[in-house]
Amino acid sequence: MKTLYFQILSGEIKAVLIEDNKKIVVLGIFPVKGKSQTAFKDEISRIKKELKLKQEPIIILPEPGLYPNSQNWKLSKNQVSSALARASYEAHKGQFKKQGTYLLLEIGNSVNLAVINKSKQVQISEHCLDRLVADFREAISEPHDSRYLQDFCSNQFFLKKTDKSALDIYNQLQDDALDGAELFVEYGANMGALLANLDTLYEPNCIAICGSIAQTFDAWSHAMGKMRNQHRAKKPACRAIPLKDKSDSTILGANLLN
Repeated sequence: MKTLYFQILSGEIKAVLIEDNKKIVVLGIFPVKGKSQTAFKDEISRIKKELKLKQEPIIILPEPGLYPNSQNWKLSKNQVSSALARASYEAHKGQFKKQGTYLLLEIGNSVNLAVINKSKQVQISEHCLDRLVADFREAISEPHDSRYLQDFCSNQFFLKKTDKSALDIYNQLQDDALDGAELFVEYGANMGALLANLDTLYEPNCIAICGSIAQTFDAWSHAMGKMRNQHRAKKPACRAIPLKDKSDSTILGANLLN
């Protein structure tokens, strides 16, 4: 059995064929001009004709915030979010092998949470946390300006302060260990507060972090752990781990969902 997948990346589409539920064949990576649904639909149609593909593809959508209104895209009858697909992979083949409750945070331009309840069966629920009101001190000091979790725990935190992405600032740290370090300490403290709240709500076995900001995990994980401990008043109940490699895992996870 063969299944066709299109993964929407930043400015390009990755066409992948899965054979017998496990063998991945990358058919090509195609650039896309524009960020609209129409631009991607046109490119997908062109790819199908160029590769002479007859079957209807499954679309793996970009994370919310990567493109305008990406949460509401309707590219295909079969479409799966990247957070949900990665959570499915981890629940069946990845880090989460034992029974229990696991959390997967996809952090990039948005903050998406997948809650995995694993017993005899696997149940996964997905939540976008962007518009949750964040009760941090900085938010309280600005009563006339609503502040949301997206402002503190996503890439928006870095963009609003420096006009640079977390990855850009992280790459600068490799040349100058002081340039941007304090920003990651502040970000880590924000993430520690978020994880402490998730600890209380779900009491998970493990919290895994994926998405673009997972690539910078070592720059802010210490501050995150310190703040998490402070909020919990004891050692955190579970590990927080980065999942940096996600391309094939996401595609395989989408395949498990269908």
